[in-house]
Amino acid sequence: MQRASDAAAAVWWLEDALAGSQPAPEPLASRVDADVCIVGGGFTGLWCAIHLRRSTPDLEVVVLERETCGFGASGRNGGWVKSWVDKLDGLAARFGPEVAPLLARHSVDAVDSIGRFVREYGIDCDFRQRGGLVVATSEAQLRSLGGVCAAVAGSPFADRVHAVSREQAREWTGSPLPLGGVRFDDWASVHPGRLVRGLREVALGMGVRIFEATPMLGWDPGDRISVATPAGTVRAGRLILALGAYSGGVRALRRSFVPIGSHILVTEPAPERLEGMPWSDGGLLGDARLMVHYAQVTSGGRIVFGQGGGAIGPAGRVLARHYRNPDYEAGVIGDFRRWFPALSEVPIARTWGGAVDRTPSHLPIAGSLGPQGRVLYALGYSGNGVGPSFLLGKLLAARAVGEGLPEGCDLLLAGPPGYLPPEPFRTLGGALVRAAVKRAEEAEEAGRPPGLPGRLRSLVGAAVPRWLEPRLRGRASP
Repeated sequence: MQRASDAAAAVWWLEDALAGSQPAPEPLASRVDADVCIVGGGFTGLWCAIHLRRSTPDLEVVVLERETCGFGASGRNGGWVKSWVDKLDGLAARFGPEVAPLLARHSVDAVDSIGRFVREYGIDCDFRQRGGLVVATSEAQLRSLGGVCAAVAGSPFADRVHAVSREQAREWTGSPLPLGGVRFDDWASVHPGRLVRGLREVALGMGVRIFEATPMLGWDPGDRISVATPAGTVRAGRLILALGAYSGGVRALRRSFVPIGSHILVTEPAPERLEGMPWSDGGLLGDARLMVHYAQVTSGGRIVFGQGGGAIGPAGRVLARHYRNPDYEAGVIGDFRRWFPALSEVPIARTWGGAVDRTPSHLPIAGSLGPQGRVLYALGYSGNGVGPSFLLGKLLAARAVGEGLPEGCDLLLAGPPGYLPPEPFRTLGGALVRAAVKRAEEAEEAGRPPGLPGRLRSLVGAAVPRWLEPRLRGRASP
């Protein structure tokens, strides 16, 4: 595994957020007692800690982080703060058509709540709610976006989603590739490094004890949960696992997701080259590929451009090539030049990668472990965690202290609706399907037949049937 310090140093977001005087990580070196112990210092863990202290100010909350807060996906993503409005079909398939609009509404409220929170606490993270545009670069993607528009048309969100013509999409992006697109008014861009480090400071100010450079070695349920670390122990009434793509270290969670690489570049500042491009003022830009491209322009005029669908982590492991992979990084640079030929002279300042915790449904899962339900978890944001982590952190906090949940949200804490196949079928099959999808999407964009049957494409979200999975037998579907 690549050294953590090297992997963090490569990330421009984190380097920028940590510039100047920053306290050294404080590892746990003793036994401490808490009401709630949270493992994971990313968005989910920090939002959960903040929600706990806001709802119950005298609650003792401890956060353990293996590296530094924001080291994982929270500090190395594309800075998209989006809702689930574009996932109405997926929400309906998993939770039912009556619940889907409720959950989409909660996700929209989460984006708005993050904006209010950063203003209230003065977190300088460039939160800009200017909307986002998802474009199609092939006829297949156009059909996919048409399905999104059809699903939204009869929903309460119809006035927030707008079809965009080919000419409008090209004018808005400055790219020759779009054939059309869909604009979502409520989405926002953010500097994720500054946001996650800002949440750390807010949590500390609220009295949350945060111990960085402190990996969890395991836990003993006992009368009070005992969480072991290399030099100390936390004894707590509740344990919350907010591990994201690193959840594979917990056997019970390993087959509910797969770590997949996502790689990003950031350019040198070039604000003068972006004048006249409407999306450069805080808008989001992406495409409708399964191996999605995503981009934003920072407030300083740097373009951040990335692509998902990288290497698969076998047996739920995050690998060194998730952090740095020259082949994938070269592909991202080539795609950036193809998307924006007019910016061919803008230098690339940095490239980096990270692992995405992808689930079969591309929606997060959360629930509890053990017969008493004292260990809670959330994971599986599938590349869309900056906004939904606010909601999941709030739900975990409410469940930890026995508070009621917003309407429909109990289903979000019902655990996995299915499990991925066991190894080696999970990794080998995933790699084969991923390679086939990559070839198909490239063929579609070139106007050639994709050569990928729909049945094979559907295997991207395949899970073990309920009747074959012992953990799911007899459990009612959401």
